[in-house]
Amino acid sequence: MSGSHLAIEIASNAVRFVSMRNETVLSRLDKSISGKTDSESKESLKAIFEANSFLQNEFDEVTVAWCVNKSSLVPNSIFNESTPIDIFQLCFGKDSEKGEIDYNRISELSVINVYEVPNWIKSFFVIRFPRVVIQHTGTHIVRKALNENAFKLKATIVCFENYFRLTIVKHNALEFYSSFSYQSSEDIIYHLNFALQQKEFTNEKGSIELVASVGSDASLIDSIEKGIGKIGDLKKMTVSKDNDHIAKSQILCV
Repeated sequence: MSGSHLAIEIASNAVRFVSMRNETVLSRLDKSISGKTDSESKESLKAIFEANSFLQNEFDEVTVAWCVNKSSLVPNSIFNESTPIDIFQLCFGKDSEKGEIDYNRISELSVINVYEVPNWIKSFFVIRFPRVVIQHTGTHIVRKALNENAFKLKATIVCFENYFRLTIVKHNALEFYSSFSYQSSEDIIYHLNFALQQKEFTNEKGSIELVASVGSDASLIDSIEKGIGKIGDLKKMTVSKDNDHIAKSQILCV
């Protein structure tokens, strides 16, 4: 990718804007979204745009990563024999409206990412940026995981306000994809270690990517890194940190 790019990470109560040119980060902004209703949330988001001059710039590309924990990857064959709403309700229950279920195709894996997204999110950004690409953040995470250093064992931990998403790749294949709630860094390390044990990947050389995404506490990443260093089974794993990981991953979807 070349040119200017505005990458947006948004959750129900927080948003992050990262402007880039030629893959170099130029500006970064984290803000809370206030409001109990859809219209109030839209007004809050509109005010953020109006109050920050760099968001008024013209961008060659604008992408949005919608950050929510409910997301399921299903093979193309299963998706083609069902509907997005049926798949989502099978995985997460029947309390979602049909208009709020969406999906992304991940051609690298021949799978579909099915998730929920409020209609106000789509309408707000499409009206403001008609060519915007809106996808679930898990789609971006998977694509980036497979795009870089995917042959050796690699675990990616992306932290949000009250949950994190864990992906594991090895030999250019996705081995694990799920989200978990957490109270502390110890919870995250436990789930990481358990997932690696279940896949029989402990005591292997590899890497762990730690990412503080929108709404999370950046200090949590330091705590996770410190805790990982105390786990014998993870001694051969190198740790890296990049809080612009999701923004950079959005480059792959344009």
